[in-house]
Amino acid sequence: MELDAYVHQFLRTGIPPGYRFEPTVIELLQDYLLKKVNGEPLPYNIIPECEIYGNQDKEPWKIFIETSTETSYVFTKLKKKSKGKNIDRVAGCGTWKGQKTDPIMYEKMKIGNRKLFIYEVKGSNEGVKGHWIMHEFSLVDKEDKQIGDYVICSIRNKNAKR
Repeated sequence: MELDAYVHQFLRTGIPPGYRFEPTVIELLQDYLLKKVNGEPLPYNIIPECEIYGNQDKEPWKIFIETSTETSYVFTKLKKKSKGKNIDRVAGCGTWKGQKTDPIMYEKMKIGNRKLFIYEVKGSNEGVKGHWIMHEFSLVDKEDKQIGDYVICSIRNKNAKR
């Protein structure tokens, strides 16, 4: 992480350099996403709300520090396409392409999903295709329907140098 990134993180969250935010999947869902969906206060300000989908300036390298090896966590609101149930995941000059979905289990009960996405630039054969990866975490009810409009996304550039 660059010096500016440390200062930015401290000013945004109040968490000093040296501390690492490495939550478990269950902590993300129970301590952050469930509280966000229910309108409850969140611990610290470590996960900001960020609109990562849309046509204008939504490429991941324009939102996150491209050279950072750290994973960024954000709350984002999912937007359905004009008709139907599909989610619009267009982001600037590309799209977040779904790869797989895994259930998140807690005490033998499904409480959410973890979806893997790869960022693909439209019309790109090489370039930045696949360098950015995202896991999207969502809560589900007993009928396996998503709870609320918010999800937590963890995003990183897998080609950033350590």
